[in-house]
Amino acid sequence: MSESGRLTSETSWILRVSESEANYWATYVVDGAMMISFISWDAFRLGYSVSATAAMFVLGLAAWTLTEYAAHRWLYHWAPALTRSGHEKHHDDPLAHLAMPWFVTPILFLPPQLLVAGYYGVSGFSSFLGGWFFGFIAYSFMHHSLHHYKPNWAWFRHLQSQHRIHHALPETNYGVTMRFWDRVFGTEFVKK
Repeated sequence: MSESGRLTSETSWILRVSESEANYWATYVVDGAMMISFISWDAFRLGYSVSATAAMFVLGLAAWTLTEYAAHRWLYHWAPALTRSGHEKHHDDPLAHLAMPWFVTPILFLPPQLLVAGYYGVSGFSSFLGGWFFGFIAYSFMHHSLHHYKPNWAWFRHLQSQHRIHHALPETNYGVTMRFWDRVFGTEFVKK
């Protein structure tokens, strides 16, 4: 089999996993467990104070907001990669249960956490990652909710309408949970 054929086969396998409803819900479980374990690492293994843990958690959550915008804009819409292909499927079928394979986040985040917090014993790093994961989980749930639920809350309806605009005009409104970074980078849809 050619090198390109092998890559196509691997790509196909990853896309099949990402399109599985079991994978979709498993990502919440895996990411939630990682968030809890990261916070616990600082609190119980390194004896980090509650106030310092909370501060680093909030800092990680704030960092997530920029990650959300950057990933959505540049990985999901511009990168010629699996992330773009999966996201295009989401735009084609917004109700489909699509998610990156559940094993991707542990592969990406456990090694740096174990190196920085485990091997080097850097306090606060795990709490920062815990806050980042909280943002990631909140984003995932919010994005799911925007497509699947219709509560009668003004703020939710506003986010929902902004996200619908993104689906109609994909070069706008990359922020799912907030508009802040869209305003900073000039990608917020403005009615003329």
